[in-house]
This record gives sequence, structure tokens and C-alpha cells, in this order.
Amino acid sequence: MPKGVRLTIDAKQMIESMRQKGVEFDFSKHLEFSFEEGLTTFRNSRLLIFDANAIGLLRQNLIVELGVEQAREFFLRFGYQHGFSDLRQMKVSFEYKDDAELLCMGPLLHTYEGIVKAIPKDLKFNFKTREFYFTGIWKNSYEADQHRAFNTISNEPVCWSLAGYASGWSTAFFGSPLLAIEPCCVGMGDDHCEWLIQPPSKFGPEAAPYIEALKIFWDPSSLK
Repeated sequence: MPKGVRLTIDAKQMIESMRQKGVEFDFSKHLEFSFEEGLTTFRNSRLLIFDANAIGLLRQNLIVELGVEQAREFFLRFGYQHGFSDLRQMKVSFEYKDDAELLCMGPLLHTYEGIVKAIPKDLKFNFKTREFYFTGIWKNSYEADQHRAFNTISNEPVCWSLAGYASGWSTAFFGSPLLAIEPCCVGMGDDHCEWLIQPPSKFGPEAAPYIEALKIFWDPSSLK
């Protein structure tokens, strides 16, 4: 599909597209384990395998030592770099029939990595008018589970690294700042998590701490 054409995909179409792509793209076939070198790689990228509980303890220690605001900033940036790097890796390592297929690989890869089950719902984007709108459901978020293991119900979304990842992946894809925020989250007592990705200016005051955390990655003029 040529750039600049408005694209709308409903949930059923998107999930089927991801399912078919999952059959063609077997993540395990692209992993290499070198016991001699102590390296695990995905194409040219080195991977590290950690227990989720260890990451959860690290996360909680940061919350205790730095406070929620700084811990959130840390994990938003961590996730952003992860997502941005994954998009660039996938873009040069695999071929895609159109832009939508490349974008859909973000939720698919996030799922393969064991971070969360990502199920897209609605997608609309237009490179010429700079419109972007992407929603979906996150199930079995490791971050929500870890947050609930240490803390009571939160008044705000807690899947910071997931939101950072989605922001980084989408920004690398679109070429201008995009922000992911959860309208609902297991960490807030909801039965599942959801994401909404759109330009930062489309959000209200709830986006302020996210923008503050991620603005180091963005050209200030692009936020106006």
C-alpha cells in the first residue's frame, strides 16, 4: 500500500493478519545460542534472558528508592529504546508487503518476547496528514502482574515499559513522535489492559509525565 493512503483495519482483520504473519515468521528460527561465546542473538541483536520476578524486584526497588515518578520515567525510556530498536531491526532484516504489515509486527514481536499478549483492535494512519490512531488489548502483562505483586491498586496505569515500547516502535515506524497510554490497566484494578497510541498533542493532561520522560528522544519542534 503506497504511503499517504489512509488505512483502516478493524480488529478481526488485524488479528487474522497477525496470525498469518506468525505462521510465516517463526521467532525461534531466528534465535541463535552460542554456549562457547555466552551469546544469544536475534539476527544481529544480542538478547538477554531474565526471570520476570527479577525484573519485577528491580522495578519495585526503583519505586522505593526513587519514587513512582522517576521509576516510571526510567521504565518508559527503557521500553521506548527497546521498541525503537526492535522496529529498526525488523525493518532491515525482513521484507513486508506494505507499511501495515511492518507496523503489525510490533504487537506480534512483543508477544513472542513473552512480555505481553498484544491484540490490536483499530488502526488508522496517514503519512501525508500525519494522522495516527492505534488501539488494542494487552493480556498477561508481566509488568501489571509484577506491580500488583508488590503494591495495592494504582490510580494510574502501571505498564510503563510496555507503553514505552509501543511509543518507541510506533515512532520509529511513523517518523514523528507517537505516544502510547493505557485507558485501562490491570494495575488499576481493570480485568485487562488496553493501549491507545496517537500523537502526544491528541492527549490531555494525563500525557504530561509521559511526554516529559520521552522528550529526550524527540525534536522539540515536532511536539508543537
